[in-house]
Amino acid sequence: MAGLPPDLERLLEDISSADLAGAALAARVTDEQFHWHPSGGTAWSIAECLDHLAVINLVYASAIRQGMEHAVARGWSRREPAKPGFFGGYFVRSLEPPVKRRFPAPSGVRPRRSRDRQQILRDYHEAHDAVARLIVDCADIDVNRATFQNPFVRLVRVKVSTGLHVIPAHDRRHLWQAEQVTRAPGFPKRSA
Repeated sequence: MAGLPPDLERLLEDISSADLAGAALAARVTDEQFHWHPSGGTAWSIAECLDHLAVINLVYASAIRQGMEHAVARGWSRREPAKPGFFGGYFVRSLEPPVKRRFPAPSGVRPRRSRDRQQILRDYHEAHDAVARLIVDCADIDVNRATFQNPFVRLVRVKVSTGLHVIPAHDRRHLWQAEQVTRAPGFPKRSA
């Protein structure tokens, strides 16, 4: 997008890449493979990984938008590139694949079972569109000063800049997880 600062342009590219990667993975598997659960049915399917991203990205983007709107109301104009602080940067790095440490998903953003493939993909793309709009809308504000309330740990305030980096890192984490499903023992073979 013309006129967008390079740091936000990179974040926008990360969101676009995640959106395309999820669509490409879904396109190359059958419905049976898309909904299949590894580890004897206890681990998430590809469908659930994508559904989780659709849900959590909207929840997180909504919280970030509130912080962004607060910054706009205060007149906090952009001063420098979006960069997570020390603790925020550590958290972002902890999300990157390959996954070394697992965290339980908060109850409000766990995958919804038995959802239609097309609806999951529609929601997945719409969530990325919402995140992309958010990134563009942050172009003129001081995202390093603005904070938002973490929607999952209410006592914690997070820099908007950290939140903008969390979303693509979290996307990569669960896209990696979804890709691992295709390598899991017992993954259904494609019918001839």
